[in-house]
This record gives sequence, C-alpha cells and structure tokens, in this order.
Amino acid sequence: MCFPAFFRPFAAVAAILTVAALTACSSVPLTSMVKLARTDLAATDPAALRIAVRLPQGLRPRRVTLRITLAVGAEKREQTFVLADLDDPAELLSLAGEVTRDTTIYAFRIAPADVPRVLALRDEMAAHKAKGERGSLTLGVGADACRIGALPAKALITTYLKTERAGDFFPLTRDVDLRKDVPKEAAPERIPLCG
Repeated sequence: MCFPAFFRPFAAVAAILTVAALTACSSVPLTSMVKLARTDLAATDPAALRIAVRLPQGLRPRRVTLRITLAVGAEKREQTFVLADLDDPAELLSLAGEVTRDTTIYAFRIAPADVPRVLALRDEMAAHKAKGERGSLTLGVGADACRIGALPAKALITTYLKTERAGDFFPLTRDVDLRKDVPKEAAPERIPLCG
C-alpha cells in the first residue's frame, strides 16, 4: 500500500505524507488515481496548488512542508518549502462534506514568495527535457504533528489535493489509520504534545 505517482510531466513523481516523522502508505481512491494520472505538473500553476489533511480532534499540524526533488542522471537536488495556511474559507467549500464530528480539516498552499522558486525548478526540468535528458521531478508533502489531547481508538487521517484554482479538493489517501498502518515506533502516542 503506497501512494501512486502523480503529476507526470517527465517521469515518476510521488507524493508522501509524513506525520510526526513517520511515513504512512495507503491506497488511493480509484477516482483520484484517474485524476492524478491526468494531472500535468508542467501545466499546473503552483500558486493554485492546495493540500489539505483531515485529522482527528486530538492532532494538530505544526509545520507542513513541500519537498521538490529534481533528478537528472546521477544529479539530484532537493528544495524544501514551508507551506502557508490556507486562509480563504471559500476555497474549502468542496471539503464541507468531509468534516465529521471528531475531525478537523487543515489546508495549506505554497507561500506566494515561494511560487517563483517552484516555477524555476519546473522550468529547469523542462529545459532538461528539451535537451533530451531524462529525469524526474518528485513532490513530497510532510506534516509534523503534535497532540492536543487523547486520540480516538481509530486515529484516521485523510489527505486531499487541489490542482486547479476553479477545481475541487479530491482525496489523495483516505482513512490511513495511525494505529494500524504505520510501524509501532511511529504510534500516535509517540507524537509529541503541543507546547
């Protein structure tokens, strides 16, 4: 059970959700796989990219990052961007049906000041492709979390992605159980308390 590739502009691209220094893999809904396969990073506006996560009431994200790795031949370079909170409630309307009594949805975007850096990486990959060089552009999303209280028996996490300004969020992973789907050393009780 692992995240499939998404954003296939040149070669493989993967998404990773990390919560409290753990990596959880899960199956992706079939409808999302189709949407991901049709998404082209070369045509996606990074300023429109949105990431959301539904967490149990006892968890809160502390720091969410976007990691972009550019690999061409043996050369590999990585840049990390701290994502900004998404502060426009109107953008979350497509997630209204996803909220449950015991969960909270947090949403993030690339900070406007970082958009040119993301575009530069994408343009660099396009330049390599134009020269006939093979490579990959990999996106990873990491979320460090902290606990604000006791977690439920099932600590389920769902992640969402939005790739178009006028589009809706769609589930990237659904109901990853932190108690079952991750190694014991990454158990929810090991997530630090919020300070």
